[in-house]
Amino acid sequence: MSLENLSLEQRDELAGLMQQLADTPETRKDILRLTRKIRPGLNVPELDIEDNTNSAISQMRAENEALKAKFSQREAVENLENIRRNVVKKGLVSEDEMPQVEKLMLEKRIADHETAAEHYNWMKQAAKPTPTGYNPSAIRQFDLGKYWKDPRGAAQQEAVRAFADLRKPTRPIGL
Repeated sequence: MSLENLSLEQRDELAGLMQQLADTPETRKDILRLTRKIRPGLNVPELDIEDNTNSAISQMRAENEALKAKFSQREAVENLENIRRNVVKKGLVSEDEMPQVEKLMLEKRIADHETAAEHYNWMKQAAKPTPTGYNPSAIRQFDLGKYWKDPRGAAQQEAVRAFADLRKPTRPIGL
Protein backbone atom coordinates (compact mmCIF):
# COMPACT_ATOMS: atom_id res chain seq x y z
CA MET A 1 0.00 0.00 0.00
CA SER A 2 1.42 3.30 -1.00
CA LEU A 3 0.31 6.71 0.10
CA GLU A 4 0.39 8.08 -3.45
CA ASN A 5 -2.76 6.17 -4.38
CA LEU A 6 -4.70 7.64 -1.43
CA SER A 7 -6.72 10.80 -1.48
CA LEU A 8 -5.79 13.72 0.72
CA GLU A 9 -8.66 12.98 3.11
CA GLN A 10 -7.60 9.34 3.42
CA ARG A 11 -4.00 10.40 4.13
CA ASP A 12 -5.14 12.91 6.72
CA GLU A 13 -7.36 10.28 8.32
CA LEU A 14 -4.47 7.75 8.42
CA ALA A 15 -2.10 10.37 9.87
CA GLY A 16 -4.68 11.34 12.49
CA LEU A 17 -5.14 7.67 13.45
CA MET A 18 -1.38 7.22 13.84
CA GLN A 19 -1.18 10.42 15.89
CA GLN A 20 -4.02 9.20 18.12
CA LEU A 21 -2.33 5.77 18.59
CA ALA A 22 1.00 7.45 19.39
CA ASP A 23 -0.58 9.80 21.92
CA THR A 24 -2.56 7.09 23.79
CA PRO A 25 -0.46 5.64 26.66
CA GLU A 26 -1.79 2.08 26.19
CA THR A 27 -0.75 1.90 22.52
CA ARG A 28 2.29 4.23 22.40
CA LYS A 29 4.90 1.58 23.21
CA ASP A 30 3.39 -0.88 20.74
CA ILE A 31 3.53 1.75 17.96
CA LEU A 32 7.14 2.58 18.85
CA ARG A 33 8.13 -1.13 18.82
CA LEU A 34 6.40 -1.67 15.45
CA THR A 35 8.18 1.40 14.08
CA ARG A 36 11.52 0.07 15.32
CA LYS A 37 10.79 -3.27 13.60
CA ILE A 38 10.39 -1.53 10.27
CA ARG A 39 13.35 0.83 10.87
CA PRO A 40 15.85 -1.03 13.10
CA GLY A 41 18.33 1.84 13.31
CA LEU A 42 15.73 4.24 14.75
CA ASN A 43 16.76 5.61 18.15
CA VAL A 44 13.83 5.48 20.63
CA PRO A 45 15.13 6.43 24.10
CA GLU A 46 11.80 5.62 25.69
CA LEU A 47 12.05 1.96 24.64
CA ASP A 48 15.80 1.71 25.26
CA ILE A 49 15.41 2.86 28.86
CA GLU A 50 12.55 0.43 29.50
CA ASP A 51 14.39 -2.52 27.90
CA ASN A 52 17.59 -1.79 29.83
CA THR A 53 15.63 -1.44 33.08
CA ASN A 54 13.73 -4.70 32.50
CA SER A 55 16.92 -6.63 31.68
CA ALA A 56 18.67 -5.20 34.78
CA ILE A 57 15.70 -6.12 36.98
CA SER A 58 15.54 -9.65 35.58
CA GLN A 59 19.29 -10.06 36.10
CA MET A 60 18.95 -8.83 39.71
CA ARG A 61 16.05 -11.24 40.30
CA ALA A 62 18.12 -14.14 38.99
CA GLU A 63 21.04 -13.18 41.25
CA ASN A 64 18.63 -12.80 44.19
CA GLU A 65 17.19 -16.28 43.60
CA ALA A 66 20.72 -17.73 43.36
CA LEU A 67 21.65 -16.09 46.68
CA LYS A 68 18.46 -17.36 48.32
CA ALA A 69 19.22 -20.89 47.14
CA LYS A 70 22.80 -20.61 48.38
CA PHE A 71 21.70 -19.34 51.81
CA SER A 72 19.00 -21.99 52.18
CA GLN A 73 21.52 -24.69 51.27
CA ARG A 74 24.02 -23.30 53.78
CA GLU A 75 21.28 -23.17 56.44
CA ALA A 76 20.31 -26.79 55.71
CA VAL A 77 23.94 -27.93 56.04
CA GLU A 78 24.35 -26.03 59.33
CA ASN A 79 21.09 -27.52 60.63
CA LEU A 80 22.28 -31.03 59.73
CA GLU A 81 25.62 -30.41 61.45
CA ASN A 82 23.81 -29.19 64.59
CA ILE A 83 21.67 -32.31 64.64
CA ARG A 84 24.76 -34.51 64.26
CA ARG A 85 26.56 -32.65 67.06
CA ASN A 86 23.55 -33.01 69.38
CA VAL A 87 23.37 -36.77 68.77
CA VAL A 88 27.09 -37.12 69.50
CA LYS A 89 26.81 -34.78 72.53
CA LYS A 90 24.01 -36.94 73.97
CA GLY A 91 26.36 -39.90 73.74
CA LEU A 92 24.17 -42.00 71.47
CA VAL A 93 26.97 -42.58 68.93
CA SER A 94 30.48 -41.35 68.26
CA GLU A 95 31.45 -39.08 65.36
CA ASP A 96 33.07 -42.05 63.60
CA GLU A 97 29.81 -44.00 63.71
CA MET A 98 27.66 -41.16 62.30
CA PRO A 99 28.14 -42.21 58.62
CA GLN A 100 26.87 -45.72 59.46
CA VAL A 101 23.89 -44.22 61.29
CA GLU A 102 23.01 -42.03 58.30
CA LYS A 103 23.40 -45.02 55.97
CA LEU A 104 20.98 -46.90 58.23
CA MET A 105 18.60 -43.93 58.05
CA LEU A 106 18.55 -44.17 54.26
CA GLU A 107 18.18 -47.97 54.18
CA LYS A 108 15.45 -48.20 56.84
CA ARG A 109 13.83 -44.84 55.95
CA ILE A 110 14.26 -43.45 59.45
CA ALA A 111 13.74 -39.67 59.52
CA ASP A 112 15.13 -38.89 62.98
CA HIS A 113 18.85 -39.03 63.80
CA GLU A 114 18.27 -39.93 67.46
CA THR A 115 15.96 -42.82 66.59
CA ALA A 116 18.43 -44.08 64.01
CA ALA A 117 21.28 -43.84 66.54
CA GLU A 118 19.28 -45.85 69.09
CA HIS A 119 18.43 -48.44 66.44
CA TYR A 120 22.10 -48.61 65.43
CA ASN A 121 23.12 -49.21 69.07
CA TRP A 122 20.52 -51.96 69.45
CA MET A 123 21.81 -53.61 66.29
CA LYS A 124 25.38 -53.53 67.64
CA GLN A 125 24.48 -55.23 70.90
CA ALA A 126 24.95 -58.96 70.93
CA ALA A 127 22.00 -61.05 71.96
CA LYS A 128 22.17 -62.29 75.55
CA PRO A 129 23.04 -65.97 75.56
CA THR A 130 20.40 -68.35 76.80
CA PRO A 131 21.46 -70.36 79.82
CA THR A 132 22.62 -73.82 78.91
CA GLY A 133 24.19 -76.65 80.83
CA TYR A 134 23.23 -78.07 84.20
CA ASN A 135 19.88 -76.84 85.55
CA PRO A 136 19.41 -78.26 89.06
CA SER A 137 15.77 -77.18 89.38
CA ALA A 138 14.64 -79.53 86.59
CA ILE A 139 16.29 -82.56 88.20
CA ARG A 140 14.73 -81.85 91.60
CA GLN A 141 11.24 -82.24 90.17
CA PHE A 142 11.71 -85.97 89.57
CA ASP A 143 12.24 -88.71 92.10
CA LEU A 144 15.15 -90.55 90.61
CA GLY A 145 15.34 -93.04 93.46
CA LYS A 146 12.54 -95.21 92.05
CA TYR A 147 14.31 -95.34 88.66
CA TRP A 148 17.44 -96.69 90.37
CA LYS A 149 15.51 -99.46 92.08
CA ASP A 150 13.15 -100.53 89.25
CA PRO A 151 13.66 -98.59 86.01
CA ARG A 152 11.04 -100.50 84.02
CA GLY A 153 8.32 -100.21 86.67
CA ALA A 154 9.00 -96.48 87.23
CA ALA A 155 8.75 -95.84 83.49
CA GLN A 156 5.42 -97.73 83.37
CA GLN A 157 4.06 -95.71 86.28
CA GLU A 158 5.12 -92.47 84.60
CA ALA A 159 3.43 -93.57 81.34
CA VAL A 160 0.19 -94.43 83.19
CA ARG A 161 0.22 -90.98 84.83
CA ALA A 162 0.75 -89.30 81.45
CA PHE A 163 -2.16 -91.22 79.87
CA ALA A 164 -4.38 -90.29 82.82
CA ASP A 165 -3.54 -86.60 82.30
CA LEU A 166 -4.41 -86.88 78.63
CA ARG A 167 -7.76 -88.58 79.38
CA LYS A 168 -8.90 -85.93 81.84
CA PRO A 169 -11.82 -83.90 80.53
CA THR A 170 -10.56 -80.48 79.56
CA ARG A 171 -12.45 -77.27 80.01
CA PRO A 172 -12.39 -74.60 77.35
CA ILE A 173 -10.25 -71.57 78.04
CA GLY A 174 -12.01 -68.93 80.07
CA LEU A 175 -14.53 -71.21 81.83
